[in-house]
Amino acid sequence: MSKAGALDLASGVGGKIEKDGVLSAVEQYEKYHGCTGGEEEERKANYTDMVNKYYDLSTSFYEFGWGESFHFAHRWKGESLKESIKRHEHFLALQLGLKPGQKVLDVGCGIGGPLREIARFSSTSVTGLNNNEYQITRGKELNRVVGVDKTCDFVKADFMKMPFPDNSFDAVYAIEATCHAPDAYGCYKEIYRVLKPGQCFAAYEWCMTDSFDPQNKEHQRIKAEIEIGDGLPDIRFSRQCLDALKQAGFEIIWEKDLANESPVTWYLPLDTNHFSLSTFRLTAVGRFCTRNLVKFLEYVGLAPKGSQRVQDFLEKAAEGLVEGGRSVFFIHTYRLPSLILIALDKLMVF
Repeated sequence: MSKAGALDLASGVGGKIEKDGVLSAVEQYEKYHGCTGGEEEERKANYTDMVNKYYDLSTSFYEFGWGESFHFAHRWKGESLKESIKRHEHFLALQLGLKPGQKVLDVGCGIGGPLREIARFSSTSVTGLNNNEYQITRGKELNRVVGVDKTCDFVKADFMKMPFPDNSFDAVYAIEATCHAPDAYGCYKEIYRVLKPGQCFAAYEWCMTDSFDPQNKEHQRIKAEIEIGDGLPDIRFSRQCLDALKQAGFEIIWEKDLANESPVTWYLPLDTNHFSLSTFRLTAVGRFCTRNLVKFLEYVGLAPKGSQRVQDFLEKAAEGLVEGGRSVFFIHTYRLPSLILIALDKLMVF
């Protein structure tokens, strides 16, 4: 169901940005980041613009190379990437204890890959919260194709200011999305507010471990590559996320780094030393082909000017993620997926 063709990739670059404005958007986006002299505080202050530009520019690349679910997964030997991603989403639904007919919120839903999988797996109605118009348009079309458009929908809004009344949802989850928030506490507090009493919240989070050394220039470089390549204002330490959850009102009952126990490294699909026909587009050869394809499409005018620049910073991100994973200072998702939290009258699986 994902767009797989070269022309689909070319036509999708830029999202809702006018095609003749893509290069300018790329330049503006790059200026937010440390690699080009940008400051963390500026990224946090302008996170809405930064993240929207990022996903307008990168969504078609994600879907072309990765599929409809824009996240990694704890993976077993003999398990394909696609299988691990589905299991990862099913695990989240099971941790939440979802029941047919419940009303669920997906915070930062992308184009809705997990939303559709979880809705079908659990027979629930899922609302996807997203601030990017292009991703919502794409998600609605994919919902229609698989037939969940009557039970699942999308709301365009900022997850720091959700347009829902208190106690609106039976369950809430976030998959590698709240890392885009400029303030973890503010985001978690909003999630707490819209969650019904006695119900659950589950998430996978991007974090750094205590092995990260802020004085180490190599660590700084890798962190900056991940931030520019993934639209992040900053990457928080896992302990900062846990502290923010407690401040938001949650008591942590269970948290676990599943990536640390994974028989197959989470970053394997991005490792250029690894070759797989099933994930060919992510391999060194596949990336080489995509890079030159994008270069050709831009040259002949089928892809907007600036497309190659997007491909470049996404590749930088891939390199940074692999280096960070190998260095063990970066956890692609601080597997807070297996973290159960409880706060006063609310139970939360995180």
